Amino acid sequence: MGQLSDYEEMIILGHIIADGVTDKALQNDLLDHYCCFIEEILLTGADFESAYKTAFQAITPNGMHEIQEELYFILNHKQQTIMKRTIYFAGFLTVFCISTVIMFKTMHWPGASVLFLIAFLLVIATAIILFSSSIKHWKSHTAGYNVRVVTGFLAALLISVGAIFKSLHYPTAGAQIVAGVLLLNLVFLPMFFYHLYRGELINTAKINN
Repeated sequence: MGQLSDYEEMIILGHIIADGVTDKALQNDLLDHYCCFIEEILLTGADFESAYKTAFQAITPNGMHEIQEELYFILNHKQQTIMKRTIYFAGFLTVFCISTVIMFKTMHWPGASVLFLIAFLLVIATAIILFSSSIKHWKSHTAGYNVRVVTGFLAALLISVGAIFKSLHYPTAGAQIVAGVLLLNLVFLPMFFYHLYRGELINTAKINN
């Protein structure tokens, strides 16, 4: 079997780290796996560069960060299940309150102002829950995902606090809402739908293969 040099192993390890794998044990496991795979290819007469590219394409065509995310999911399945239930329930209450507020406002029924405050407080609470959940696995996600999480959290926070300030006639309400909507429309939503689109393309490719 073709033996890799220390320099070549460092190149492979650098790629693993650069691709978002932060868990040390997983880094070592992947390094061993890649080295064995590449050394097998080298026996066919291929050079290191082509063997290196073939190995990464064959083993992790969608990037290594997915392996780490799956590992965290397996190790924290119970906690994630509880967190997801909490998030879905909070999200349901938020949407329910917002839609009810719209109805109360349209019909000029009493209690609309109270429901308005409750709805946006729930938006803030849901945003904090989602953000704290993402922070726990911050290093296991890609930079793009983390940017999306931060901008989404800030947008929800600014819009909600701005709306509450507006209802209470506090200053800076307009500026907060405008800043929140700009973050939402110019950063979060484009990234969110791009990642959805990219994920759909990857899933379609897997099905076709």
